[in-house]
Amino acid sequence: MQSQGLENVFKEPVTNITNWIRGNESLTMIKPRKANMALLGLGNSVGGTVTAEAIVVTSFEDLQQKASLARGKIVVYNVPFVSYEITVVYRSRGATEAAKVGAVAALIRTIGSFSLYTPHTGGMGYDPSVPAIPAACITIEDAELLGRIYDRGQTIVLSLHMDAAIGPPVTSYNILAEVVGRESPQEIVLIGGHSDSWDVGQGAIDDGAGLFSAWEAVHLLHNLVATSQIPRPRRTIRVVLWVDEELGQTGAKTYLKDHLNDLSNHVIAFESDSGNFNPTGYGFTGVPAATEIMKQIGELLKGIGAGNITDGGADTDNGFLVQAGVPGGSLNSDGFDGADAYYFYFHHSNADSITHINENGMVNSVASFGVMAYVLADMQQRLPNNNITDIHQRLVK
Repeated sequence: MQSQGLENVFKEPVTNITNWIRGNESLTMIKPRKANMALLGLGNSVGGTVTAEAIVVTSFEDLQQKASLARGKIVVYNVPFVSYEITVVYRSRGATEAAKVGAVAALIRTIGSFSLYTPHTGGMGYDPSVPAIPAACITIEDAELLGRIYDRGQTIVLSLHMDAAIGPPVTSYNILAEVVGRESPQEIVLIGGHSDSWDVGQGAIDDGAGLFSAWEAVHLLHNLVATSQIPRPRRTIRVVLWVDEELGQTGAKTYLKDHLNDLSNHVIAFESDSGNFNPTGYGFTGVPAATEIMKQIGELLKGIGAGNITDGGADTDNGFLVQAGVPGGSLNSDGFDGADAYYFYFHHSNADSITHINENGMVNSVASFGVMAYVLADMQQRLPNNNITDIHQRLVK
């Protein structure tokens, strides 16, 4: 960023980041036949070695109906992917719900729309009122295999080993850089993505593509300003690379805390974290007058198919700012929604690699961010927002 000539390049410390360590892990079916099975432990999971019978359930309701069978067993969730928002609860809450009925471990069918024997990891949490049990995701293929065996009435015995542990907390950084505004430099149009990824794959799709689309948009705008091809915008355009989105959102929480005193100067906060295959537009959260302006700007992006403005601009990181009253935008991409969403072919797996980046989608994501950020930063009227003053005062108190 400094070598590119971006302004006010700096890093903000983010402390007390959870240091979850995967370690070695394995899963073997012992009965009714022996077979090694692929798995990925879930972030925040405890470790342990468990050999036990397994039961297979297809929902939390099914688990409750089989509660009397679950004590001392491994619970396998064979829940088909409907959408990420609906199905991810089995990853986040599966271990807790299994522990409530006495299970000793939980295996969750990968939260993905397709599989070539690829387990997907992700974060999970525990309810402190019940024992913390090991939790991991298995492939769609193995979840369905275990489901068929269980439905035939055959006994399943699995042996699970996970070295997972929490190490001492670590410190990292949010990275910021700017194109400084000419008239109201204190007012900020923010765009960003997250710099962390899971320890499997390359993190190219989640969220390397989002991070670089925001960074490159600011880089291009800087070059256009520096060569006098466009005027310096009235307001500052800031790119933020948030750390620790995947496990604890510590970077986003820290950014909010560090910028409480200038929160009212944040005109809007954008995030890109939906794959950047082909941008379709933006989800937006703000007052009606701001929505109308967003739709007008969206008309400029219709030529690349990225002009659709819909409800809902809070993503994981910018969502903390949106909750505090800052208008929010989420760069939407195709392939993210529904049961066949191909973003979730790769999400949180070894398949998340640069091979699967859509080059044209990346170019259009950069263009979309660049146009949207520049217009909002340079238009004479600031994007309307009636909420932030009262909420800011409450947060400071």
